[in-house]
Amino acid sequence: MKKVHFLLCVVLLPFLSAAQQGADNTGIFDRLRQYDPLVVSIETDLAKLESDKLDESWQPAVFKVFSGDSAVLRLDVQVATRGNMRKKSCDAPPLKIRFYTQKPDNDSIADINELKMVSSCNEGRRQEEWVRKEYLLYELYNLVTEQSFRVKSVTVRFRQTGKASLVRESFSFFIESEEELAARIGGKTMKPKIGSTRTLDSVAYDRMSLFQFMIGNTDWSVRARHNIKLVYLTASNTIIPVPYDFDYAGAIGTDYAAPNSDYPIQSVFERYYLGACRAPGHYQQLFTFYQDLEKELMTRIEKAPYIEAASRSRMTDYIGEFFKIIGNARLAQRDILKNCNKGR
Repeated sequence: MKKVHFLLCVVLLPFLSAAQQGADNTGIFDRLRQYDPLVVSIETDLAKLESDKLDESWQPAVFKVFSGDSAVLRLDVQVATRGNMRKKSCDAPPLKIRFYTQKPDNDSIADINELKMVSSCNEGRRQEEWVRKEYLLYELYNLVTEQSFRVKSVTVRFRQTGKASLVRESFSFFIESEEELAARIGGKTMKPKIGSTRTLDSVAYDRMSLFQFMIGNTDWSVRARHNIKLVYLTASNTIIPVPYDFDYAGAIGTDYAAPNSDYPIQSVFERYYLGACRAPGHYQQLFTFYQDLEKELMTRIEKAPYIEAASRSRMTDYIGEFFKIIGNARLAQRDILKNCNKGR
């Protein structure tokens, strides 16, 4: 018994020191990454969470990390639903978790210890496969640039408060907090009501725009700050966009995703370039950048162990079409250069 108590104290101490003292910028995400595999249980009033899913109201929960059958970490947390569209279409929408019960005086410490968690919308193998594919898209963007949200896969067991039985278990993933991302890349978070593409670092913006085109995602906007975070990099005095929430991408193909009505596409599988107009030479440099990454990106897809073979095959075919476009001047002109400056 003393051994277990000692273990809990050792594991909990870093969490408590970060929350209470704010001595460094290490957040909950990096602390959870030490567990491999990461297996957790979340115990809360699931009925209330579902009934209040449109309100984003916070409610208490118990968060446990397991090693085998033993809980090596127990934390009292708060949970709420997230994701505007997914809250409407999902029985069990994604969650955000506050790893504290009382907000610290330091807002940055509070922000760095709040995480988004993505899990399957509804029960079923197909639903969970969509989550696995979205996780893979985050990993692909990590290969494109370190200026991206890191993710950590997790097996989550949901339990109803006061009941021992398991309600459901699913593959899920945590997304690095915005504050932790900014600290890692030497920047500061920005929260303007309206964003402007003209203020962004052109290399970072074009790189991100072409990635969104590659995965077939039009569900983003810098101006509306929709599925885009802005980070100010202090060393270079520049602002970069960091994308998130890729569930509407054609590379995933969820059944609840609908094509963006602002653009002339009939399906989420149709690509539509939303980047800025640039000189032809600039585009070629951008295309070359991605072509140099082609083998690494395709290998990551082909060897993703958590995705079914059929899903990997469909994604490699879909991403392969992108490389055919940027490798053909006529197709690049038709599908990319012709549509520039159409985004918001």
